[in-house]
Amino acid sequence: LSVFRSSMMPRGVALGRFSIAWSLIAPIRGFSVIERYTSSRCAEDTLDSVEVGEGIQQSWWLRDVSQQYCYDVNSGLGCNFRCNIQMACEYATGSGVVLQEYDNPSCEGRALSTQNLAKHLTWPEAVAFFGGACTEFDGIWLQFKQPLTEYPDCSAQGATDAAALGTSGSYEATYYMSHFSDPDCEHLYELTTFSTVQSNRFSFKLHRGVQHCLDYNDATERNSNLTAAVINQDLNNFQFVCGNQDGLGNGVMLRPWNGMACSGLAGESLYWRDKFDPLNKNDLQSLLNAECVTVGSESIQMDQKWSSMHYPNCDTYACKSGYCSGGPVQSTYTGASAFGGAIRTPKTAAQNLTMDARRREVFSTALGLILAAALLGL
Repeated sequence: LSVFRSSMMPRGVALGRFSIAWSLIAPIRGFSVIERYTSSRCAEDTLDSVEVGEGIQQSWWLRDVSQQYCYDVNSGLGCNFRCNIQMACEYATGSGVVLQEYDNPSCEGRALSTQNLAKHLTWPEAVAFFGGACTEFDGIWLQFKQPLTEYPDCSAQGATDAAALGTSGSYEATYYMSHFSDPDCEHLYELTTFSTVQSNRFSFKLHRGVQHCLDYNDATERNSNLTAAVINQDLNNFQFVCGNQDGLGNGVMLRPWNGMACSGLAGESLYWRDKFDPLNKNDLQSLLNAECVTVGSESIQMDQKWSSMHYPNCDTYACKSGYCSGGPVQSTYTGASAFGGAIRTPKTAAQNLTMDARRREVFSTALGLILAAALLGL
């Protein structure tokens, strides 16, 4: 990333006349300045300038407009000359922060361009940079002289520090799926030494920094007296992706990665049924909505409804008619839980008339046989 290569403001001068005049047109709430250095010390004697007073500062004015995090920025980081920049969040961008440039001072409409703030930084490192930490960018060091206090919370989209990977802080959210022995999800499946299964609770943990990247782990609380061997069913570092190669699946597939937080090389994608209980698209949606879903002789349920940001919308890929993995899709998903009461067929007027006619027919036949027998006896 090349920053601060063009001429900027003189050293010690935060704004030129043009900026002051502009501020009269567009009211501004906050202000900060980035300075550029040749050393990680970010000391005055290491200010990076070919000539003293040239190309060492960049101003960030926060505009008083309806769009949040909209800045008036001059040439330097994320800007070639003078720009209307809005800070936003995106996955797989390092820090999680992107800079969107607009052709108007209100940062409205469609962005002209979008670029990463810092692909090489994690979210915690970006926060430190906003707070005034001396931070390297492509061989030079930048520092906010006054902390930048107005920026979006991109903790979900931003990468986690390597040392924190696998810890609770590296996950954006955690959902728990439990197995029950009844159709109403009231009685947790009881584990014994002779149970056909040895797990009744699993966690889905969403990694920060990579969209729909999860760890699936056994979260069963077991009695210490259980002696049965437990099969490892964990699956770490996989992504929910859309696909349905054989046309029978619910549209959601699992793409494994060989590195932490879905990094490195991707493996061959698995069908949902390859790892979890087979579910058609409606049952899967019910499960993600924390409804009780019957699977065979058991039922499963999440502890809370999943955020729609935590899984892809794969409806266009899903099997919708005929034979589908997890059973046929009977109707459009409505969000209602399955009816658990007894099913009774109501009597209708047509049924009553049919039965009455049938009874009259049987009575007439029997009467005829009795009369015939009486005549023959004579």
